[in-house]
Amino acid sequence: MPDVYLLTEGHDGVVALPRLTLTFLDSGVVLDKADGESVWESDWAGLDEMSPVERSVLPDGRQGVVIVVVEQGRRHNHRFVLGTDDAASTEAAVRERAAAHGLRSRSPRRAVSGLLMAVLVVAALAAMAALLLAATHVIHL
Repeated sequence: MPDVYLLTEGHDGVVALPRLTLTFLDSGVVLDKADGESVWESDWAGLDEMSPVERSVLPDGRQGVVIVVVEQGRRHNHRFVLGTDDAASTEAAVRERAAAHGLRSRSPRRAVSGLLMAVLVVAALAAMAALLLAATHVIHL
């Protein structure tokens, strides 16, 4: 997969390193720089999990899918943003590839439900209205 970003911690928080290629081989996973130099690689047997965890937007405005790859025996995990035209298909492909190699794969986090969001907005508006009415002495709290 071309157009991959490696997410890593920098001095000012999370930094996205661009222009990488993530290749899924029969033997494992390889991350290369644009010039073909290998950055990281792992056999499938050395991995514990590969999961799409959330959706993102690339700097050029296209969709992206954030995946986490966890190596066995290590607490360190690798986070990548994969550029995509169809986030749902990319998420499904990542989960299928993980399952084919016996890796755990979590589903991406679900967005907050529309109903919950509507209830929260109505509650906030009601609280603000009550405070404004109390401030203008229309009602007494």
